[in-house]
Amino acid sequence: MKVRVFSLSLVTVLLVAALVPISVGAQSPDPDTSIVVTDIVSGAPLVSKNFTTDLQISITNVVTSTPQVGVLGAEIWVSFDPAVVSVQDFDGDAGNGTQVEVKNGFFDGSLVVVANEVFYDTPTIEHPAACDTQGCVHVSVSHIGGSGPVTDGTGTVATITWVAQALGSPNIGIPVVDTGVPPGSVLADADGQHIPIGSVSVPDITIVDVGVVEGVVERQGTRTDNAGVEVVALAADGGVVTTATTASDGSFALEVPLGGTYGVGAGYAGYLRAHKNSVYVGEDNVDIGSTRLMGGDVNADSCINILDIVSIIGDFGQTDLDASNSQDINDDSTVNILDLTIAAGNFSSCGPTAWTP
Repeated sequence: MKVRVFSLSLVTVLLVAALVPISVGAQSPDPDTSIVVTDIVSGAPLVSKNFTTDLQISITNVVTSTPQVGVLGAEIWVSFDPAVVSVQDFDGDAGNGTQVEVKNGFFDGSLVVVANEVFYDTPTIEHPAACDTQGCVHVSVSHIGGSGPVTDGTGTVATITWVAQALGSPNIGIPVVDTGVPPGSVLADADGQHIPIGSVSVPDITIVDVGVVEGVVERQGTRTDNAGVEVVALAADGGVVTTATTASDGSFALEVPLGGTYGVGAGYAGYLRAHKNSVYVGEDNVDIGSTRLMGGDVNADSCINILDIVSIIGDFGQTDLDASNSQDINDDSTVNILDLTIAAGNFSSCGPTAWTP
């Protein structure tokens, strides 16, 4: 049997090493950075319609990193297929070209906007290769004052309003440089040094044909007409796809992406909301019929109870009211016995109610 024998000198070295604290240097900066074109913020990707997305920057530093890396400037290029989408000019001034809406959501000082322009042909300035064959949004911005370089946070630097021109994918992209030398999207610190962009993210959007959800919403007991009811189309995740308001006869038309399934809700001050689930729009027009809103939900808590009755009694006899006053349920400009009896007749009802006449 072999026995390993350690020399005394080696054992002494190991003991000393165990007793002496090890010097640990500070971690090198390693921020998590990204540039993002968000999913649709408003509108819907329908031919001949507008929708918006936000352009965002994000940076997160490791807490123990020294020094913290901070973004003080950004130059961002967003490419797109100009045959499918165009960009709506934000300021409406044709003299300065097409511009997007620059926002102070990531930086918090006074913005210094170096570039805000949209190209549909090959740019005359230095540019990413993607802009030779596609359209490009070009935004370059910094700030003065405020909190200085941003070391931790996510925020919007611009909102882009797209105009859908044709069916298909807008093919949105974010060209990025690796060396920190333009052309391409780049983040910079206060020393003018390149901050590597860890990731980019763009939405998966497809422009589709328009489908229409039609119907009628009436209000119980109204003394005017059925105009002004807000009707919304909701996506599966509850997000608002589009909105409409009823005409005087209660009719409405919601324009939604064809081939989708939606929830439809309707509401008006002083009334319980009505809702219809799983409306599939596989044809150009889908008629979901009529519904009647139940009056008396004065405090908008989705139930008609003693709190609503007390609120109506508290304003009883008031006149010359406008339509925003929910105690005047029937919109006759007066809180009176007619409003009280509508609420009393629906006492204990809660919403949203089913979409029924």
